[in-house]
Amino acid sequence: MNKTPSSFRFFKVHIKEIDDVIRGIPRGGVFTIMYDELSLGWALAFEILKNLINENCFGVIHNYLLPAQKLESRATFVGLNIRKEAEADNLRIIDIFGSRYNIPPYENYIYQISSPSAETLNPKIMEIYRKQIFPIAGSRPIIRVIYTLDAITTLFEEKPTLKLLNSDLAELARLYHEYNIITILLLNKELVSKHFVGWVLSLSDVVISFKFYEKESKEKMTIIKAMNPEFEPAAYEYTIRRLSPTTSVHALNFKKINSNNGNN
Repeated sequence: MNKTPSSFRFFKVHIKEIDDVIRGIPRGGVFTIMYDELSLGWALAFEILKNLINENCFGVIHNYLLPAQKLESRATFVGLNIRKEAEADNLRIIDIFGSRYNIPPYENYIYQISSPSAETLNPKIMEIYRKQIFPIAGSRPIIRVIYTLDAITTLFEEKPTLKLLNSDLAELARLYHEYNIITILLLNKELVSKHFVGWVLSLSDVVISFKFYEKESKEKMTIIKAMNPEFEPAAYEYTIRRLSPTTSVHALNFKKINSNNGNN
């Protein structure tokens, strides 16, 4: 029996400048966010996750990069309160980083994997989905944030990571009619090879790239791929401001760059 809504609509990310260009993420889609070492582009993933949880989606963060406590701190940068959403059964964390380095989970919404390896990782993650996540998510679409692809390569190197990614997406394809699962991939492109970046781009339905220009202290966001038939690449100046002097929550701002005055 189909356990998801029958709609095959595209999901908007509820950021006007992005939605106007990409027209949404397709069912089962892969949305890749690339950035360089000085960029704050990674914050976009948490902003999108926050927005879609507010639209009755269920969030799952696959953490490969940091202790879970620091991951929660990163999410609060844009106002995503992981603890609050987890306690409301809107979000879970699969903590591969903590599993690998024997950091005990400090909350019951953090799931770990015993002895993660390139050979066993995907089957063990899928077991968590079947036993824990699918029953909680119910009929809601699931938004996965892979935090981060480059961190997976530090655990398993590039070639095994690409095999893991291909295997993972194949499993999601088999579940296409049962569950609507959208994947957001975060990738620091400075930490992997061009071959790796190219492979990830070929698997992605939507691609956004960030570049920080240190000399001008400016950051540029470019939407370089989308499934919208009328898609044309678009560039924006990307800025971040704190919402008020008394808060640590930041707003993401995007200003369109005309083609004749953008950075190269």
